[in-house]
Amino acid sequence: MSDTTNLKQKTFSGLFWQFSERVVNQLISFGISVLLARKLMPEEFGLVALAGMFTVLIGIFIDCGFGTALIQKKDADNKDFSTIFWTQLVFSTCVYFIVFCTAPWFSQIFHEPKLVPVLRVSALGMIVGAIGGMQNVQVTRQMAFKVYFYRTLIGNVLSGIIGVILAYNGWGVWALVAQHLSSRIINIFTVYFQVRWLPSFYFSLERFKALFAVGAKFMLSSLIGTAFSQLRGYLIGWKYKSADLGYYNRGEGIPALLVRNINSSINSVLFPAISKLQDDPQMVKRAIRRAIKTSTFVLFPMLLGLAAVADNLVVVLYTEKWIPAIPFMQVFCIYECFSLLNVANLQVLRGMGKVNTILKLEFYKKPVMIAMLIVAVMISPLAIAVGMMFYSFYTMIINAFPNRKFISYSLWEQVKDVGESFLLALGMAVVVYFIGRLHINLYVLLIVQIICGAVIYFSLAKLFHVESLEYVKSNIGKFLKRK
Repeated sequence: MSDTTNLKQKTFSGLFWQFSERVVNQLISFGISVLLARKLMPEEFGLVALAGMFTVLIGIFIDCGFGTALIQKKDADNKDFSTIFWTQLVFSTCVYFIVFCTAPWFSQIFHEPKLVPVLRVSALGMIVGAIGGMQNVQVTRQMAFKVYFYRTLIGNVLSGIIGVILAYNGWGVWALVAQHLSSRIINIFTVYFQVRWLPSFYFSLERFKALFAVGAKFMLSSLIGTAFSQLRGYLIGWKYKSADLGYYNRGEGIPALLVRNINSSINSVLFPAISKLQDDPQMVKRAIRRAIKTSTFVLFPMLLGLAAVADNLVVVLYTEKWIPAIPFMQVFCIYECFSLLNVANLQVLRGMGKVNTILKLEFYKKPVMIAMLIVAVMISPLAIAVGMMFYSFYTMIINAFPNRKFISYSLWEQVKDVGESFLLALGMAVVVYFIGRLHINLYVLLIVQIICGAVIYFSLAKLFHVESLEYVKSNIGKFLKRK
C-alpha cells in the first residue's frame, strides 16, 4: 500500500472517529447545557465565562505552541515529549500562583467580587491541562482519533452528571466550575488507559530551545487571535452586566458548538494530514477543497436552519428568561458560516509551516477589529455581535489570500466550491422561518420546523446532484464495510 493511499485511509478513518466523537458528544453536551441553563441564572454563566476567558488566555503561555511544534516535527521522540511535559508542568504551576494572587485585582476591573474564588478554583484547570497535554499530542500525531471518541464521551457524561447534580442541589455557579474541572481530570485518565504514555525523568535544554523556536511563533499567533477574540467578552463584562455576557455567550453557544464539534473534527484531522503533505501543494489543495466542501455541506444547513428556528428554540430549551439571547444566536449563525472558510485557510498555513505568514495576517486583521469594537461597545452588546459578524467576513477574505500563492486556491474558487451548499441551505432556512410563524403548540412547531428543514435540504441536494452528498454517503459506506 502506497504512503499516499495509507494516509488517505488514516485521514478518513480519523475523520470518521472525530466526526462520531463530535456528533455523539455534541448531543450529550447540548443536553447538559440545556439542563444547566434551565436551572442556573445568566449572571452565573457570565461569571464562569469571565474566569474561563482569563484562564484560556493565560493557558496559551503555558502551551507556548509546543503541542503544534511536536505534531509538525517529523522525528519527534520521547525525549522531546518528556522535555515539554516537565516544562509545561512547572510553568503551569508557577502561572497558577500568579493567577491566585492577582484574582482580586481582576475582579475589581469587572466589579464582580464573586469572581475571586471562581477564578482561583477554575485556574487549577491549567495544571490539569499541562498534565494531559502530551497524551493528546501523541494521539494527534498518530491520528488515532478513536481514542478521542471514548475520552470525550466518558468525560462529558461523568462531568455532566456532576454538574447537573450540583446545580439541582443549589450549588449555583460552582456546578459549572465543578463540571469543567472534573471533565479535564476524567479526560486525562481516559486517554492514559488507551495511550499508556508516561514521561521519563529527562529534560534537554537543546530540544527545548529547538521546539520553542518553532512553537513560540504559533504561540504568538494563537495569543493574538485568542486575546482579540476574547476582547469582546472582556468589554461586555467591563461595560455592561454579567447577565449581558451570559446572554451573549448563550447566543454564541449553540452555533459555536456546532462548528467546534463538527468542523473542528475535520480540521483536527486535516492539520496532521497537511503536515505530511506539505511538500506537495497540489495534494494540499485537494485535501483542503474536500474539507471545505464537506464541512460547509454539513454545517451551512445547520447554522442557517438554527437561525431560522432560534426564537422558538431558545424558549423551548432555556425558558423565557433567556429570550434576550435570541438575536445573538441568529447573528452568530451567520458569523460561523464565514468562520468555516477562515479556519480552513489557516489550517493550510499551519500545516505547511507558514507561521510568519499567519503572524503577518494578524496585523492586517486586528486593527480593523479594534476599530469595530471601539464603536460597537458604545452602542450595545448586540452591536458587538453584529460587528463581529462583519469582521468575520473581512477576515475570510484576508485569510484566503495567501493560499492563492501557496496552493493556487483563490477565494473565488472557494466561494464557488461552497456556493451550492449555501444557496440550498439559505432556501431551506427561509421556508423554515415562515413555517415558524404558524400559530400552533410551540413544541410541535419546533419539531415540524426541524423535520421540514432536514427533508427540504437533503431533497434539494439529491435533486441537484450535489457532489458532497454522494461523497459523504460513499465514503461512510466504504468505511463501515471495511470495519
